[in-house]
Amino acid sequence: MNYDLFIVVATISLLGMVSPGPDFFMVVKNSLNYQRKYALMTCLGVIMGIFTHMSYCIAGIAVLIKTTPWLFTFLRYAGAAYLAWIGFKALLAKNSGVSYVNQSAKIMNVTYRKAFIQGYLCNLLNPKATLFFLAIFTQVLALDSSLMDKLIVAFIILVEAIIWWPIVTAIFQSELIQRRYFKIQFLVDKLLGFILLGLAIRVAFDY
Repeated sequence: MNYDLFIVVATISLLGMVSPGPDFFMVVKNSLNYQRKYALMTCLGVIMGIFTHMSYCIAGIAVLIKTTPWLFTFLRYAGAAYLAWIGFKALLAKNSGVSYVNQSAKIMNVTYRKAFIQGYLCNLLNPKATLFFLAIFTQVLALDSSLMDKLIVAFIILVEAIIWWPIVTAIFQSELIQRRYFKIQFLVDKLLGFILLGLAIRVAFDY
């Protein structure tokens, strides 16, 4: 594999992460409503979801998923259902009554495990993420690509994820952003809820 392909992979994967999608809105939502340590657990969940995708792609299961329509269909609907559930929860959320997340440790009833699972399932059950990584491993890489090439591609994607998602959390955990957010929290929660529901519908019917 030459350096040009490394650059292509790095560019494509970075654009995929930066582009607003289920992972982005999940991390933003939790960064605005959770304390930093819980928001970072959501980031870790997303990163571990990406790691899971990388693992099956390297193992060759990506080809199996691509050639087994019912398996991918199951993943698509499971992902849509999960996004819809999160969206409904956001729509039903009540105003926290605080002006800055660090003023209260109980803004939302959350644990490390729950925050992690939210990020992990959001990424793992997102069929668009599955398609994205399938595209990289089946289109950018050749069928006879070496194990080392696949490992390098996976490493590039994981490093970008490890850098990008904590940055998103840091931005939306800033006091300036949060003080402005909590003034319009009710509206933002509803907007995020509708966005997540819209993503669920799109995932289910227009993948």
